[in-house]
Amino acid sequence: MAPKFELRNGQKMPKLALGTYLSHGQDLFNVVDKALSVGYRSFDTAKYYENEKELGDALKELLPRYDLKIEDVFITTKIFPYSGENALELMTKDINQSLENLGRQYLDLVLIHYPRPLDSGDKDSRNAMYRKESWLALEKLHADSKVLSIGVSNYEICHIEEMRDYLTIDPAVNQVEYHPHFQRKELREYCQINNILFQAFSPLGRGNKTLLNDSTMVRIANTHQTSVAVIILAWIMRGKNGVVAKTTSGDRAGENFKSVTLKLTDDEFARINELDLATPYVEDRGWEVL
Repeated sequence: MAPKFELRNGQKMPKLALGTYLSHGQDLFNVVDKALSVGYRSFDTAKYYENEKELGDALKELLPRYDLKIEDVFITTKIFPYSGENALELMTKDINQSLENLGRQYLDLVLIHYPRPLDSGDKDSRNAMYRKESWLALEKLHADSKVLSIGVSNYEICHIEEMRDYLTIDPAVNQVEYHPHFQRKELREYCQINNILFQAFSPLGRGNKTLLNDSTMVRIANTHQTSVAVIILAWIMRGKNGVVAKTTSGDRAGENFKSVTLKLTDDEFARINELDLATPYVEDRGWEVL
């Protein structure tokens, strides 16, 4: 079973989640089946992924096979901010739809997906207002017990600090791109100091060859007779960070889950810490958003 972190409100969250970005149809069903069989109990989706219902349908069919209930799995979804003044109305509609899609009475975690709406530019001065309205809407949904924990994704320190002027609930999680070549030291330390779980997405840089062929990690992987992917995931969790590992391959999902029990030595952990290139490998650029 996957080890867990305790969020600031006492809620327990598995350290490793299966990501579902770009997963649909039979591929999604098969990888969820494999994930449940090896011990995954956390699944990450988003409104933007347009697969909540497919994930919900897969879980509805598969959970009884493993003598599990829907409440036994931790589900995260994400919603972009809205660019109008009716954020509460729109996000309430979104959450109600997510609950129906996923077959839940509540959602474990909902994140603001990005520090601006989909239809807003990075330099739009209204982005701060949009973030505020969307966060306050999430707080209301939390108060109504539709969401147990709320957080953010792709937020920088400035975006979180700005929230101090209006929030009544601190974000429980900040989900950002993170891997050995993009270590976000300042942001990660800020989150840890402020009791915000730092959670990695794209931990393998979406299959980036420079990352996965890094000679230091290849040597460490060979020592443990495993893959560089497993080494990266184990390194992330040893650093007290959560991680979402996306794959559509059941075999790879099974392999990745071995990271929860793999023990890196202090020397191996330190050597990977030295690999930071300050280089992002995916398109998200939250630091460019006003």
